[in-house]
Amino acid sequence: MVIRLEPYTKAHWHILKDLQLAPEQAEFTALPSQLLPMLEGNPERLGVTILENDVPVGLFALSVGEHRDKYLPQPDPAGVALGALSLDRRCQGRGVGSAAMRQLSDFVPRHFPSAQHVLLVVNQRNPAAKHVYEKVGFVVLREREGLRGPQWVMQLDLSSPAPTS
Repeated sequence: MVIRLEPYTKAHWHILKDLQLAPEQAEFTALPSQLLPMLEGNPERLGVTILENDVPVGLFALSVGEHRDKYLPQPDPAGVALGALSLDRRCQGRGVGSAAMRQLSDFVPRHFPSAQHVLLVVNQRNPAAKHVYEKVGFVVLREREGLRGPQWVMQLDLSSPAPTS
């Protein structure tokens, strides 16, 4: 299994449009068809495709500006927010998501050169997602109240190498 991250292109759409979420994840993220219209033409947001053996299997957004700062008590110009991670249900539990997240330390600085860390939020009713993020080096910074209940705000230091297991 070869996993890599690549900026989203329209060539990925023919496969991503059919992505199916695991039922237990559907309430916590957005499908590509919901996320992509929010990214188009926005220079502060980058769609990122997760590829397995060159086949698109997932999508997420990296954001700066207001889309990053909505999770924080004050703006953080050194941070990049990761949001709306969707991974096809057929890839769940096989290490695809973890392998993709381990690549953030190389991928993010190429597209956001001033980034020092990646931020994200995880609903507290989604411990499986929290476990994946912790496994690759994210740590909980604080808690906050979200639209669907309490959330953990997590951060990955980009200067630290990602754990390998």
